[in-house]
This record gives sequence, C-alpha cells and structure tokens, in this order.
Amino acid sequence: MPDRVTTTSRSDDEVDVPRVAVLIPTYDNRDTLESVLRSAASHGIPLVVIDDASTDGCDSIIDDLEREGVLHQSFRLPRNLGKAGALRAGFELLRRTGFTHAITCDSDAQHDTDLIPVFAESIRGFPEVYLLGCRFPLHPDQPRRNLIGRTSSNVAIRAHCGLAIGDSPCGFRGWPLELAASIRGLSGRYAWEEEMVTRAAWAGWPIRSIDVPAIYHPHDIRVSHYRFRRDWSEGIGIYLLLLGEALLPRIHRGSPDRRPIRASFLRRFDRLLSPGPLRGRRPEAATNRWFLLVALALATFVALVAPASTATIAAIAWVGWRWHAGFAAIVIASLPSLDASGMSRSTLEWIVLAGGASLLSGFLRPALRATPAN
Repeated sequence: MPDRVTTTSRSDDEVDVPRVAVLIPTYDNRDTLESVLRSAASHGIPLVVIDDASTDGCDSIIDDLEREGVLHQSFRLPRNLGKAGALRAGFELLRRTGFTHAITCDSDAQHDTDLIPVFAESIRGFPEVYLLGCRFPLHPDQPRRNLIGRTSSNVAIRAHCGLAIGDSPCGFRGWPLELAASIRGLSGRYAWEEEMVTRAAWAGWPIRSIDVPAIYHPHDIRVSHYRFRRDWSEGIGIYLLLLGEALLPRIHRGSPDRRPIRASFLRRFDRLLSPGPLRGRRPEAATNRWFLLVALALATFVALVAPASTATIAAIAWVGWRWHAGFAAIVIASLPSLDASGMSRSTLEWIVLAGGASLLSGFLRPALRATPAN
C-alpha cells in the first residue's frame, strides 16, 4: 500500500510519516526497462518514471505499463537533459504530488530492486537522513577504470567535507525531497550525484549508507551512456571547483533541526587530530587510507618546494584545516618553515611527535560501519 502522509507542509516542520516513491529515470534502456520497472513496482511503493527523451521505444513500454497500473505516474521530457536534469524533474514532480522522499535507482538492471523496501524502512526510521547505496563487496569483474573513478571521487569528497563514504557514484539512493529542492548543484550530468553529497554535507544533512550488491553485466549487453572524455572532464572540473569553495568560510543555511556550522567545526577538529579509521575492509576505511596517502604525498611536495616562512605555515594550516588533511600532513608540510622560524629543537620534536601520534590514532580507531539500523 502507498505510504500515507499526515502533513505535507513544512510550515509545521514535522512530517509524521514520510510518503515515499520510487523514482527511475531512463534513457534508451529498452532491453532492461520493463523488467526493472515490474520488479520495482512489486513492492507496493508508488513508482514514477522519467523518460529523458528516449529514442529507442522506451515510451511505448512506459505507456503499456502505465495502462496496466504498474506505474503510479510517468513523465516524458521534451528533450534530453542528462541524468541530473531527469532527476531534478522527477523530484519536482514528486514534490508537487505530495511525496516527501524518493528512492532512486537506474533502469539498466545494475541495482537490486529487492532492496527498495530496505531503503523505504530506513527512510521511515530516519527521515532526515540522505541515504547512499554502497556497492560492497566489490564485484570481481568491476572495470578498473570504474574503480579508479569511484576511488578518486570518494577521496575528493573526503577533502571537500571530511566525510568518508564508500561509493559516491552509486545512484541507488534515498532522497529527502527537501534536500533536492533546497540544494542546487552545478553539474548537468553524472557528476551531479557526487556533487550533491558534498553540498548536502556542507548544508548539515546527515548522510549514511546502505550496502547494496555490485551488479555488472557482460560488456556485450551492458548499456552505458557515460562518455569518458566528456563526463570525466566535467567531474574533474566540479571537484576542483568544490575544493576551491571548501577553502572559503561558509555560512550554511539549514533547517532549524540541523546545525551545519557546529557539525562542520567538530568534523574538522576531529579530522585534524586523526584521519579517521584506517583499518578494516569497509570501503569507508579504504577512502580514508587513500585520502591519507594523497595528503601525505602533497604535504611532502609542499615541504620540498614551499618557501620557509611564517606566511607559509599560516597558508598550510588554513588549507589543511579546510581540506580536513589531518595534523600529521600539516606538520610534514610545515616542518621546514617551523625549523627556519627559530623554534627550539625540543618544541619542534614535540610537534613532530604529536603529528605522528595523530597519524597512529587512525590505525587504533575502530572502523565503524556506515549502514543505518533498519
């Protein structure tokens, strides 16, 4: 049965029971579309489909399923807007029809629709949480290029907002529609979902993950509209822009029940003292390990090339704080400037010791699971 909602107005600022819909954007996925939609609809949660101006006959499949009553609603965009545009259009449609949350999954059969009830149950228990699917464990046939892109995106988000996540590109997510309406990303394609993780964290939205299986079809039947040169370039540009934005002090505008400024300060202070869990098989721990390696490598490079001065120490401290680099990386980058400042050798030894201790704490800290309780 569709979820009921006792109030859809945020003027009362309390939604007693979230009203959840499944949102599936599609573009030229005729071969998998019908099976995905029927499977998604079998869980009794309203299903909405956004056809991003498909050209392979997806519209006829959608029309047939809507006549059968499989779909709650569908909408065809007049022109192709890319995945980000299709999702935005779907979120706006859901908001206008009284829904409060959306579960998004792709139409290429790479998401296990049997987990839709798991996302729905978690949304009912944690309506303010932005839920991210995390493909874990990794699929043995996962393309190396995809794995490199996933790791790079995770590391970039870790620097942007201090949040260690395991699978930033995964489109299987649970969205509060208030989040989608209040935060506008700049990307128009695949990088938008990764960008929204950073911007949601900056705005104070709690973010958690749910493990989902990694499904990869054989290359000869796999349909992907990701264009490496175009979409990879856009992603790099967005990540660099967000790194620049991260250096600037931000005044976050969140709802009264979120306190993004305090949360951001505490997260930065925590990351200054320790890079987070560095042991364990969880992908979040792997993100911290890769991030730490990058931070230490950059810190060593800065120590070798930056002029020794007090201004250099100040710049390193600011960038390290804003990028959540950790005390160890800040110490390494600042070491030549500290040594040239006339600081006593004993004081310098204590600073180096503190940096080493902060690095070690990441290995001593237990690796926590990010999956929310059902």
